[in-house]
Amino acid sequence: MTAFESAATVRARVLLENLRRSPMAIGSRFTERKRILREAIAWAIQQQGVPQRLAARIAFQLLMKFDAKDLGGVSTWRGIGQLLRGEIAALQDRLGLVERQVVVALPKLSAKQIEDFFAELKASDASIARTILNAALDAADPLTTGRRYLVEFHAVVKQLQRLDPGIARTFANATFMAHAPRDKAMAHFERFARLMMRFRRDVTFVRTVARASFRAPDPIKAAEGFIADYDAVVAQLTSEGVEPSVARSLAGIAGVGAEPIATARRLVENFEAVLRLAKETHPGVTRSIALSACRATDPLAAARSYMKNYDRIVKAISRTDVRRAHRVAAQAFRTNNPMRWAKRYLAELQEAG
Repeated sequence: MTAFESAATVRARVLLENLRRSPMAIGSRFTERKRILREAIAWAIQQQGVPQRLAARIAFQLLMKFDAKDLGGVSTWRGIGQLLRGEIAALQDRLGLVERQVVVALPKLSAKQIEDFFAELKASDASIARTILNAALDAADPLTTGRRYLVEFHAVVKQLQRLDPGIARTFANATFMAHAPRDKAMAHFERFARLMMRFRRDVTFVRTVARASFRAPDPIKAAEGFIADYDAVVAQLTSEGVEPSVARSLAGIAGVGAEPIATARRLVENFEAVLRLAKETHPGVTRSIALSACRATDPLAAARSYMKNYDRIVKAISRTDVRRAHRVAAQAFRTNNPMRWAKRYLAELQEAG
């Protein structure tokens, strides 16, 4: 709070702070008068550049937790919208959160609380901090839930280390994201570890199969099915002349979907089309662009977007760190907000030396 804030802004800030002091309220139908008031509040908030779903959630919580007479008027509601807009910008710029996450999180926690919590998680275990944060934001009490998730994750890793240190964290991450209980994860781990041993260098595939299979009624049967489809796709593609390493990459994409062989053939066509497009201008990352774009609905459009992202990142990063520009671009060109992720990845590289 500053000395220059208006009375409406002060009231808006106090309302938001008090709103977040208690768990999300679940209510029944409002009276017609309250329904009209809720819509007016939501509209005033939304007009300040706040997503409609977040504005609606905040308006609902305000009416559930406070008397209507304590909610002020339009200037207060606009003040809430302005505060939320600033918090959204902070979370998107500094943490890279997407709209769905801010809609879920901001009725429960302030942007500063979320940033502080992420810093806490990173200090404890940087490798899993974002996974924990993303999962915790969906909970009714994100801070308590996130801390519990971190303890559970480490407990799973500790037990898995005795069986296979090589994929313990990968497997724990995947089972955690699939919301599999620890004892259930342990019950299936030995068989799963044997199945996945040959893929231990392909962390993405192990994580994908683990995450998908642990959502199935019979995880091991599901994993066996994924691997069988993967093997069938690799065999078919290599018999048709596809380079083995490309065949394995495409099989990893196609093997967890419906009709893996048909999907893989479509991916090969897309992959080759993107290669032809990108090899002249982006020879250093042609394969990465092709593997990323081949799964898109419009692969060539996706490839053009990726190449544009890559060039923008190289140009921007070269102004301050030309040595790392292409490395950063190769990592960030596929993300939803490439410049934001490029800056974050560059900071990580510079921090690591």
